[in-house]
Amino acid sequence: MSLLPILWALKTAPVVDAEERAILVTLAESAWSDGTDAFPSKKTIADIAKIDPKTVQRRLRTLAARGLIARGNQAAAAYIPEHFRPTVYDLMIPYSWFPDIAQVNDERKGKGKPPLTPADRPDLSDAPPRKQRADKGKPRKKRPTGEGTTSPQGEDFKSPGQTGQEGGSTSPGGGDYKSQRGGLEDPQPSPTNPRRNTPRPSVPADSTAAVDGGTDGAKVPSQISRNPGVDLLLAIGNEKPEFLLTGKTLADQGLAVAGMLLEGWTPEQLRQVIAGRPLPDQITTTVGAIVSARLKQALTGPAPSNVSAPLTTPATKAPEGPPDGIPRSKCDECGANIRLVGKALEDGLCLPCRKELAAV
Repeated sequence: MSLLPILWALKTAPVVDAEERAILVTLAESAWSDGTDAFPSKKTIADIAKIDPKTVQRRLRTLAARGLIARGNQAAAAYIPEHFRPTVYDLMIPYSWFPDIAQVNDERKGKGKPPLTPADRPDLSDAPPRKQRADKGKPRKKRPTGEGTTSPQGEDFKSPGQTGQEGGSTSPGGGDYKSQRGGLEDPQPSPTNPRRNTPRPSVPADSTAAVDGGTDGAKVPSQISRNPGVDLLLAIGNEKPEFLLTGKTLADQGLAVAGMLLEGWTPEQLRQVIAGRPLPDQITTTVGAIVSARLKQALTGPAPSNVSAPLTTPATKAPEGPPDGIPRSKCDECGANIRLVGKALEDGLCLPCRKELAAV
């Protein structure tokens, strides 16, 4: 790489436009001081010059036809696989342009090349004039830009059936920046959208209407089958909106709660299981998933007997550890922690003590 080809391509080369200049400078960047052996690929030229590869190919043919470049010694790129091998070009820098032609010829001699002569590198012709647009200098046809726009003849462009007062703006004649006239006036301002105080509570004012958990207080969609489980989940959601379920989640968890009611769970017990603990501060899943996990955790134990009184009493003391919604107490016989469900609720004994007493 040498600076001489770059300077020629950047300042002196007779190019037509910026695209030819960018392509020629890219070729010069990889050429020797005499402008030979430049072989960047078309894709590389397109990336550097910021133009399309098809444009690069077309412009290379144009530069070659005007004599600014020519095919060089293709053996210079012989080390590149044939499938990827680009074309080698020589920049035809005129003999008369080189500031020190003797130094350039010395470099060529060191590479086994003959010296440059005026016959090898003649002067180049000036660049042809750039093509102009066919409609250059002709006034553009004015088209309507909207309602209230005034044409040069003073006619307003209006849509059929409009009076010109439906929108847009008008500019009254006369007046300057000091007077009260002039400027744009809106004959009929567009109505502003008033701020809507959209209610956000999940429970409507009418407590008898069941909601689906949305913010508009809509009733439960008809596609959700009503059952005791769905009713209980909606009642819990009315009391604690953060636990309100909607849609398919409401229907699925409603079936699970309805099955637990049939197995002997009371509504008070299920309220304790579902909403007895607050939601985590940072929820990484959905509320429906949390409710489902709490119900599955409660089902790992036996179903409680069907009693109407709540399971929690002042004497009940929960053991240390994460609560699961099921009350616990101490065994009356051995003092071990027991879950107050089923028979443990009736006799206050753990399972080993109950079996031992039954054996006696």
